[in-house]
Amino acid sequence: MRWLFVDGRKFRAAIAAVATVVSLLCAGLAAAKIDFVAAVVSTHPIGYYRLEATSGKSQVGATTFKAMGGVESAEPGAPIGTPGNHFAKLNGRDAYIATTQAGGVGTTASMMAWVNLAGLPSDAGRFFYVMGESQSGNDLDVQFEQDNILKFYTAAGGHLEYKPSPSTLVNQWHMIVVTLDTASHSRAIYWDGAKVASDNGGGRAGKTGTFTIGASTVFPGRWFSGGIEEVALWDRALRPSEVSAIYAASDAMAPGTGAAMDEGMPGTGPFATKAKVEVKDSNGDVSLKREEQIAIMFLTAIQQIENGCQVNANHACTMSELLAGPKAPNNWPIPRLKFDPKIDPNYSYSLVTDGMAWQAHANPRKPGLAGFYFVSNGSPSDSAYYNPAGSATDTDKELTDRGIEGDSFTTP
Repeated sequence: MRWLFVDGRKFRAAIAAVATVVSLLCAGLAAAKIDFVAAVVSTHPIGYYRLEATSGKSQVGATTFKAMGGVESAEPGAPIGTPGNHFAKLNGRDAYIATTQAGGVGTTASMMAWVNLAGLPSDAGRFFYVMGESQSGNDLDVQFEQDNILKFYTAAGGHLEYKPSPSTLVNQWHMIVVTLDTASHSRAIYWDGAKVASDNGGGRAGKTGTFTIGASTVFPGRWFSGGIEEVALWDRALRPSEVSAIYAASDAMAPGTGAAMDEGMPGTGPFATKAKVEVKDSNGDVSLKREEQIAIMFLTAIQQIENGCQVNANHACTMSELLAGPKAPNNWPIPRLKFDPKIDPNYSYSLVTDGMAWQAHANPRKPGLAGFYFVSNGSPSDSAYYNPAGSATDTDKELTDRGIEGDSFTTP
């Protein structure tokens, strides 16, 4: 699919009365970037097994872990920014990690692990167990099943699932976080910092099983094949902002970490897209880093949704509406944002609305990235500007053409 946006009239006057301002800059990420391990510890897990060796102690608390069967300590590990980072390499036949952690969670729980599959469960013909406290009739388990779908079990048979693209699974690191709150009957799956599935399936409280990694001691034969590390367990449900902050503390989206920054390649970070992004100014093609292309994709998605709001809802929509899904009086469908811009570690985004008018900024968090500014004066036409050296305004260079080939950051 190919679509090209051509800019309309320039919007030169300042918007007189600002009705709504939504800032998406996370305070914790505005300061200096903290170490990944410190980011996890700051959220107070009850167990944190980095798996730097085949046996050792939890990073917090008094529990320990020990490799069983064919487990090797290998490197390099997940892209968390720690020099010499190791991981547990499991052979898929008899390997798993046993811990002395048992129970410890009541009505709420969260679990985290970085995983790197050596092959697809559909090819191996079995489940790949990631982590949990297996208990017949009261599960707390995360596993990839033979359909290659990640499933989170919280009671007898009840589960939440997420289906990543199989092409992104093998030999690629991903951060999995799951959360459960039995009091509010809510549970969620996060994939690389972004919430990708949630429901009100609830589950039972009071888990008492032993916490294991890479295989279940209750449900045999579910041997994980590949790498696992940075495994953590909480006795509370992490907030979305905490999950995104933990992921942002890694180096998964940093330049030079591989496919995430290669133009036209799927990302290993929160934005797994193969989309091709092209922009032009009055001098011709503008060369963009992949981080900058992601910012263009976010602002273009905002532009698309705002056009729908202007035409069908008769007003510019706030960022909250763009995330939740705008509602039009005539029930005409308007798409929503596929991702929450807060999880972008490279840019902070803001949206200002006033009646039918809106303006959106993508401001770089790091030096060396361009800033972008999209603006509409109230009609389904807009102008776009960029500043190679930082935040952009309408006095900077105007983008004359913008095109995206492939997927987008909007979803029905």
